[in-house]
Amino acid sequence: MRSKEEILNDLREGLNAGVINEQEIRSALSLQQQPVVGVVEVPESKPEKLSAVDIMFYIAGIVLFSTIMSVIVQSWSTGNPFAHILLSAGTGAGLWSIAYYLAKSPFQNDVRKGLMNALVLTGSLSVIVGGYIITNEIIGGFSEVNFIAGAITLAILGAAHLGFDSIIKKDFTLLMGIFLCVAAFPALLFGILKEAHYPMDVWTIVVVLSAALLTYATRVVVKMKPGRQKLANAYDALAVFVALASMYASSFSDYGVLWLGVMVASVFGIFYLSIISQNKHLLGNASFFMVLIVITISFKYFSGAGITLSLIMATVGLLGSAAVASGINKKYFKKSGLAVD
Repeated sequence: MRSKEEILNDLREGLNAGVINEQEIRSALSLQQQPVVGVVEVPESKPEKLSAVDIMFYIAGIVLFSTIMSVIVQSWSTGNPFAHILLSAGTGAGLWSIAYYLAKSPFQNDVRKGLMNALVLTGSLSVIVGGYIITNEIIGGFSEVNFIAGAITLAILGAAHLGFDSIIKKDFTLLMGIFLCVAAFPALLFGILKEAHYPMDVWTIVVVLSAALLTYATRVVVKMKPGRQKLANAYDALAVFVALASMYASSFSDYGVLWLGVMVASVFGIFYLSIISQNKHLLGNASFFMVLIVITISFKYFSGAGITLSLIMATVGLLGSAAVASGINKKYFKKSGLAVD
């Protein structure tokens, strides 16, 4: 191999003779420095898992909120509305302000992060309670549930959380804001339809639509928030559980057979969604409600043949459900490291 001095001398001679110019040398060097496309893989962002310390700080926040509520309850009969609002919404706003100060401080460590999470949680709960105290003082007390006023309050509280999230950028405030805004939809419908005395099936439809709206709204909102895409599936498991639970409750109504059929189809659909989305929480939900379906069918529609036959059918059905869930888990989840242990 030629030495470095020989190569440099050749380059000088080439430059002096005009065989090669400086721009061509620079181009050759830039080509050598370009990375090879497709070699470096960018790992997908995953939601951060709560540590034991984070959970302890959140528990502390809940205890602090319980303390605030205890003071409000003890002073309810003797205090005035302004004091109750100050203790709830005022305290919540103050805790939010402290959390914002901690978030913007250049000095950060685990203790400050945990304290900020606790203050955000306590502040949010206090602001929500304060919002409802203000609403009920306006409409004349807590003697009657007013769904329409409650829906307006939920929408305002949700907007407040989304606004606070725009400056503090905490996952909790964003998710809470989405949840409160979406919760205003069923509350409004309940307020409009409550005097019509519709059967339970109508309310089930409202709940199912609200659950679907929650998952859709979460995806739409986080899509507009750079770096928050990891939260797109945050409410999927909750929405599925609420929707299936409402269907199961309606399976005991006059149209129980229809709802049971819809529920069975939904469970198999969720099994499929859990596979394509690699979501083990959806798999757990589908498995749980499959067990409920099997037990319900065994004892509701075959109890006339005797308790022994119902128990045998339930056992066979449960074993079959367990086999299906285990098969899906082993075949589709263990390959990607998401198997349910």
